[in-house]
Amino acid sequence: TSCLLSHSLQKQDLVRTRQYITKFIEMRSHLQGCALKLQTVKSHHAMADAMKSTATAMHKMNKAVDVPAINKMMADFERENAKTEIMQEIMGDTIDDALGDENNEEEEDAIVNQVLDEIGISFGEELPEASALGSPALMETTSPNKVAVSEADDPALSELEARLNNLKR
Repeated sequence: TSCLLSHSLQKQDLVRTRQYITKFIEMRSHLQGCALKLQTVKSHHAMADAMKSTATAMHKMNKAVDVPAINKMMADFERENAKTEIMQEIMGDTIDDALGDENNEEEEDAIVNQVLDEIGISFGEELPEASALGSPALMETTSPNKVAVSEADDPALSELEARLNNLKR
């Protein structure tokens, strides 16, 4: 009987030990859950501090930056940039006109005619030849190398035409 009694006690100890192990595993998982929640709270707190410092920095920047002045500066830059682009285009056209050969116009016409012939369009008969310089009553040409001079003697226009004629020589 003593063997039976000792065997019974060992069974009870085994059952109790398994129950304690189960309880300890449950307690460990609850503790890990609490640790995870604490870590989450810490990260939320760190995020809130970072947002607070960011908001403070943005508030200081808003006080330091003068938005209307920056907008005015950008508008001035855009206007000056547009002027520069126009001047660059005018200078390019003037240089092209001064350095351009008279053959360029003939070459351009030949290329245009070739393209039109390839697509089957002919404008030669349909369009009358228009004067390149305007009405002969308003313009007179002195030579093929000189720009036409207007009969309305505008001093600024006359000066520009004279400078252009000098460039073409």
